Amino acid sequence: MTLVRNPSRFTSLLKRVSQLSVDNPSKPLTSATQKARSFATQSTSQASSEKSRTRNGIRVTPTIRKMAEEAMLDYFYSTRSLQYMVAESMSKNSPIFIENLLKKVNCVSASDINQSITKHLRFHPVNEFEPFLESSGLKPNEYTHLIPSGEIFLNELLLENHHVLCYCGVDPKKIGKIFEEARDVFGYETGVLASKIKAYEDFGFSRLFLSKLIACCPRMLVGDTDMELVKVMEMLRTIGVDSDWVMKNLSEEVSYEWSSVHRVLTLLRVICNDENELYGLIKNHPRLIFDNSGKWTMVLVGFETKLGLSRRELYSLFLKLPQIQVEKCVSNLRRCFLFLKEIEMDDDEIRKVFRSHSWWVSSCTLKKTSSLLVNLKAYKTRVCKVVKENPEEMKKWTMGSKVHPLPATEAYLDSKAMKTQFLLDLGYEEDSEAMERAGKSFRGRGSELRERFDVLVSFGLDEKDVKEMVRASPNILTQASDVLGAKVRYLVEELGYPLSTLVAFPSCLKFTLERMKVRFAMFSWLKARGKADPKLAVSTLLACSDKDFARYFVGRHPDGPKHLEDLKRKHHLD
Repeated sequence: MTLVRNPSRFTSLLKRVSQLSVDNPSKPLTSATQKARSFATQSTSQASSEKSRTRNGIRVTPTIRKMAEEAMLDYFYSTRSLQYMVAESMSKNSPIFIENLLKKVNCVSASDINQSITKHLRFHPVNEFEPFLESSGLKPNEYTHLIPSGEIFLNELLLENHHVLCYCGVDPKKIGKIFEEARDVFGYETGVLASKIKAYEDFGFSRLFLSKLIACCPRMLVGDTDMELVKVMEMLRTIGVDSDWVMKNLSEEVSYEWSSVHRVLTLLRVICNDENELYGLIKNHPRLIFDNSGKWTMVLVGFETKLGLSRRELYSLFLKLPQIQVEKCVSNLRRCFLFLKEIEMDDDEIRKVFRSHSWWVSSCTLKKTSSLLVNLKAYKTRVCKVVKENPEEMKKWTMGSKVHPLPATEAYLDSKAMKTQFLLDLGYEEDSEAMERAGKSFRGRGSELRERFDVLVSFGLDEKDVKEMVRASPNILTQASDVLGAKVRYLVEELGYPLSTLVAFPSCLKFTLERMKVRFAMFSWLKARGKADPKLAVSTLLACSDKDFARYFVGRHPDGPKHLEDLKRKHHLD
């Protein structure tokens, strides 16, 4: 199947997977979960009223608030001639607006509240968009930028379209999202909005279902009929999924992209053998099509396809997916993929892990590789071998779990014994604190340490001197024998420094060969031009930082900086 073996939409997925954000999936695809809207409740109104006071210092009690609401209702309904339903909603569901209004009202006693508000509004008309939008479910910080400039009164078209939405069944407290995401709806001429809603009804959408859809996806009322939505519903009806199930699984805090939902449904239909399989899959895992409009499911399919999963293996994986967001599943799979790459597992072995174990890997969040290697007290090769033998060992390495060191192997014990003997030969006392510290400084297997030690002795150094060298600078033995030998040959055979230079300054061997060649070549160039002391110590040349080297040596000649850059390019030193 072309989709499974060579999906055009995901050909570069494995290159991009390391760039996806785990902790913040807003990165390349936005998370489907949006912030929840909080609507004012009577309890919050009462809590705030205990702290609020009028302009004259009268404490705002629930009774005073009730009187203020009645005054506002009378103003909006009788004076402004708004529809009763709109006026009532604006007065009862705008606690923040009422509270701010009471702070401006000048009244002598609580009994004057009604009259004081009426008098205040007569000379100070309020911006009606504020209580209208607050009563529609928006907070001040959400609707401030939505208020039309230069307008304070609700216009007839807005109220007419508001009435059409309410008649359709949309909760007035949820109309704020429509105003926020599809404001054009409230500017439609008479009959336009009703005709758009009628068009969806003609496709078999019930009023109840439409009210839910409109609250979730206000953009469906902008422009032509959303045929992608129609196709999705027709496809779901075909396999036996009704609108009640869709309503139950839609979130009003999410805006859906129905073209994406249609694409993922089409993809799942290809993956499943028949409509019965598709029905069962969707009924049990609605997140596959509704989480971020199915976009993460498309990413999941592409990821697993590139790792070699067949159509039936994908279907089996979907059946076993944990009941968590698909985005989280992808994030967990990505962490595992990066972990396996970081422990240098072969691509074929990685494919084997994912083909057989994706269903539980998707529910496990692995710790970071660096942390795991420390806690497991093992090198990458050992950890890689453990995972190859039993991938389910990774279940013990998840976030929140205590990771225990891997059992010591015979090779590890032999290496430790050789390392201990090596340290004893250097003169450390057995089981002493100094020996324990040295064991941490001398990184590498015991056999490697002895081999590198012998390389230094082979150049004619006295064994006693070499012991002093490695005790003074243990990290010179962390490099491979051939690298260590190349550095000694360069200093002694090419540059002509005596072996005593290494004994006096063993740390010179910790610097890269490229750094050595650039520094000494630059020193030779300056010396030939009389700009450097011929007796300059090796430690002075190598130990200083690049910035100090440039300042104290390179800058002595006008052409010094240019020559240094030429040397860096020659020796591939950035």
